[in-house]
Amino acid sequence: MKLNRFHFAIVALCAVALLVVGCNKNSGSRPGLVKAEGVVTYNGQPVADAIIEMRPVAEGAENCVAVGRTDEMGKFVMMTDRPGDGAMPGKYKTVVKKQVEMIDGMTRDEYVKAHDPDGKGDVIFDKNKLKLENLLPASYADPVNTPLEIEIPEKGNKKIEITLQD
Repeated sequence: MKLNRFHFAIVALCAVALLVVGCNKNSGSRPGLVKAEGVVTYNGQPVADAIIEMRPVAEGAENCVAVGRTDEMGKFVMMTDRPGDGAMPGKYKTVVKKQVEMIDGMTRDEYVKAHDPDGKGDVIFDKNKLKLENLLPASYADPVNTPLEIEIPEKGNKKIEITLQD
């Protein structure tokens, strides 16, 4: 039987499909992850748009960092490989930071609005003047000196409360 281009293309597509299915068969999140979610407050108020990084305390677990981002109510869901997949059980030093780009004493958005009242997008600024400013106390953003430690139990935790104070 002689294979023409059409048959060759079909065989090639089937081979690729089998390869993809085979590779993805076990490509879920890493084994052992548990749900880890909660809320961040600062001086009693929910913190929107904050980044949470949970860094394992145990040696040899450096590749098990979990991250999350808060919504407008301060709620977050941690992830490692895929959104919402959770974290490995264990103790974590926890970093919480909320940063905004500042230029000449204004947020980047404020600067653009102030210098582009027509909304044409013609604002030019010196990128060297752009600075990241923490809107939360600096100690919470320091991975070495953060006072926050969280333990994720074997069954996970959907009620983590991260309370930040001045």
